[in-house]
Amino acid sequence: MEEKIKIYIPESVNSILLKDMERFEFFKKDGSLNKNEFYNTLIVNYYEQYEENQSDIFSHIKESIESRTSLKDQDISDIAADILQYVDIRTYQLDRERFDVAIAMKPTKKSSDDIDYIQNCLLGNSTLSNYFRNMFASYSLLPQDKRETIIFRQNFELIRQAIDNDRKIYFTTTNNNAPHIVSPYTIANSKEELFNYVLCKYNNFPYSFRIGRIKQIKILNESRDLTGPIIEVFDRMARFGPQFSYEVKKPHVPIKVKFSERGKRQYRSMYLHRPQYFKEEDDIYYFDCSRSQAFQYFSRFGSNAVVLEPEDLRSDLQKFFSIADRKYRRIDKALSKEEDAEIASEEDWR
Repeated sequence: MEEKIKIYIPESVNSILLKDMERFEFFKKDGSLNKNEFYNTLIVNYYEQYEENQSDIFSHIKESIESRTSLKDQDISDIAADILQYVDIRTYQLDRERFDVAIAMKPTKKSSDDIDYIQNCLLGNSTLSNYFRNMFASYSLLPQDKRETIIFRQNFELIRQAIDNDRKIYFTTTNNNAPHIVSPYTIANSKEELFNYVLCKYNNFPYSFRIGRIKQIKILNESRDLTGPIIEVFDRMARFGPQFSYEVKKPHVPIKVKFSERGKRQYRSMYLHRPQYFKEEDDIYYFDCSRSQAFQYFSRFGSNAVVLEPEDLRSDLQKFFSIADRKYRRIDKALSKEEDAEIASEEDWR
């Protein structure tokens, strides 16, 4: 198949597809979104899972009808197909929105065989355009980290294969062509369900790499090199936030934070990168997250959350706020001089 396929979708679905192209970095050389590559990648990596889900629902509907009627098999299949179509419409909320957005997708060498198979074997009474519309709508309802596993399916499969077979892997990344040889430990998603990371030992340190930015993965014929202390770090990273680094050399101590009443309210409402506390004593909360996560999160609180321990983290935050304070003071002085100059200029004019 070489001609373009036109697919009509709701704006809500189109918005998620466009955002995912940016999040998952599908760009052309000129910096514009590579829409066609993304659509084709989504189809190739998702149609089997989508079809399996549809087949499971269809089989369940059909079995339910068969147990209650003596209709012919073809009649039962037709009724089940009608019910499934209605379920799709309501599940994907396609009855509540107009299909205002028309996207044009041209099959590529990577996708043409799969699209031919879909057209010849999977459509039933549907059209290819409607099939892809429902598939894209189904994709859009998944959490972002699950959508990432679809778009970068091959990366996930290779990493899991290496872990299952106790093997190291080689790869480069989209922002660094330098070779990386690592011992993968596990795959973990961020607590906000945004991205997925492979936790691995790299140059004798615990690292996390975002799986969507990994390319050219090769499984090596070399066993992983993982020890007890670094595995403990990986387990902590998986619990609290795989995107944040830990230091193995420094002894890990709990992070002790004193909240104001306003700080407690902020903690409840500021979800992004929020660490979970394991103990609370009045206004003091105890956290077991990494220093980097605590710094990034609590630096947004100002005076409403003060880190008491460890000392080095408290010192880093003091420097952070002190530098910001000095910059604001310099800006205030500069603005004050400009205002004085403007006033003088006005008085001279008068």
